Amino acid sequence: MKIKKLITTIAIGVGLVAPIFNVNHTQVVEAASINSIAKQNSYVGETFLYQMLQTQNIKYNKFYAKGNKIKYRKGTPEGIVIHETATPGASAYNEAIYFNREWMNMYSYVHAFVDSKQVIQMMTPNYGVWGAGAIANNRFIQIELCRENTRNKFAKSVNNDAIYAAKLLHRYDITPVNASNTGKGTIWSHHAVSRFLGGTNHTDPDGYFQKWGYSMNDFFSLLKYYYDMQAAETSNTTVPDNNVGTSDPVVSDSNTDSDPDPVSQAPTGNKTLMHDAYTYDAQGNRTTAALKTAGTVVTVAQEKVINGKKYLQIGENEYVVASNIVGTKRILTHNAYIYDTTGIRSDNAKLLRGTSVRTYGGRINIGGKMYYPIDTNRFVKAANFK
Repeated sequence: MKIKKLITTIAIGVGLVAPIFNVNHTQVVEAASINSIAKQNSYVGETFLYQMLQTQNIKYNKFYAKGNKIKYRKGTPEGIVIHETATPGASAYNEAIYFNREWMNMYSYVHAFVDSKQVIQMMTPNYGVWGAGAIANNRFIQIELCRENTRNKFAKSVNNDAIYAAKLLHRYDITPVNASNTGKGTIWSHHAVSRFLGGTNHTDPDGYFQKWGYSMNDFFSLLKYYYDMQAAETSNTTVPDNNVGTSDPVVSDSNTDSDPDPVSQAPTGNKTLMHDAYTYDAQGNRTTAALKTAGTVVTVAQEKVINGKKYLQIGENEYVVASNIVGTKRILTHNAYIYDTTGIRSDNAKLLRGTSVRTYGGRINIGGKMYYPIDTNRFVKAANFK
């Protein structure tokens, strides 16, 4: 994205990422092979910038604070723009740290950076960003793919990008349609924005993709594969109709929660964690493995009752509390709003009293009040349930 060299001249209406650059054809590979390699990799899950910075005692410079909210023209995003950074050697972590520090001077920002190791979500997709020109900024979620230097790492990175994008499509009830060739659809390249909408003149990620024998058509095929897979996984899950996404997860060890955790039938296959979860061994002891964040896709092998509590096996001697995936149905005793992970109301829609809502894992403390997760990062106050 060579943004750093353009900082002083970029205006709010101008998009991210450098214009056309030369392609090294000696490194071209078959796209079918890239997607085949990609599908062999597990999703890394999302890391949320504000949470990552907290662990390093770095201030989170919230993009949408102090009235700087780019509201989508139709209330919610209409699709996703795929960018690439054009910065060789810069990881998602490098880009996230840089943009957190400099975005006020750059007039540039995106929703997430993705590489072979991480997906770092910079801010909630509920609002627009400064990424692809004034016409696109109030329409689309915008994701930056970081440059990798090997075929396998490239495959891993597009795999992470496709899974993350597919999750966002489901969150906002957006059907994937490839807009890169026609300017009509929901999945855009930055190049397509330049061609069909204007307000920017950049051509990414086409040149970078071509280096690997890849294209936006190939990426769309991979995204659609994961979109369909996720639809099948969640088809039997009861979630309120108001499917509005938010930004950042709150850590809670649901193994200590005393709420009921009924599991009528063990789910198997690829499943999405709906609540941050620690892992446990076959004796119910917490392992030293890193916390798995909400939204992570895991492969469930079987259900196991350990010390009277139901767990789902996701690896060799590795288990998560079942309610983090299966959830528990609860009845609202009061009308309820939906909140994001900072305790801010997502919108004005209400869940009505008497509605059955599926919650996941244990209660979470946000700003001194207790909430239940009802999706990967949407919450309802616990006091509104029986």
